[in-house]
Amino acid sequence: MHSKQRTFQFHRLLKQIKNSSLLLMLFAINSVANATDIQASMNVSPEQCVAMRQGQSCYVSVQLSWQVDTPGNYCLYTEGESRALNCWENTAKGEIKKSFDSKVNLEFSLRRQNESSSLASAVVKMAWVHKKKGQARKSWRIF
Repeated sequence: MHSKQRTFQFHRLLKQIKNSSLLLMLFAINSVANATDIQASMNVSPEQCVAMRQGQSCYVSVQLSWQVDTPGNYCLYTEGESRALNCWENTAKGEIKKSFDSKVNLEFSLRRQNESSSLASAVVKMAWVHKKKGQARKSWRIF
């Protein structure tokens, strides 16, 4: 009977561990869900950069501002770059002014520090006064 009592206590302990593990998982899931519920907005000016000809670099001084509803550590990234343009600690808003030269649209994203998912984004679109024409005709005519 002594071994039956130990077996019963062992099964009871396993059940408590199982229940505790489930509760911890629920708390973890809830905190992850809350982390992604951050409301964020970003503004960029100007929204367009104009170069003379398609394919030429466009030079622009960009002013970016962002705001979130939850203070924290946030970083601003340019698409395709692994290094942040700037990071802010324990704040709910930020602003940066920076010059760029680019041949393609400039895409910016705001992320929580050490996270990869974007909370807000903005784009500076490239435009041209003269678009590239099609291939020059190099045909020979005899008649």
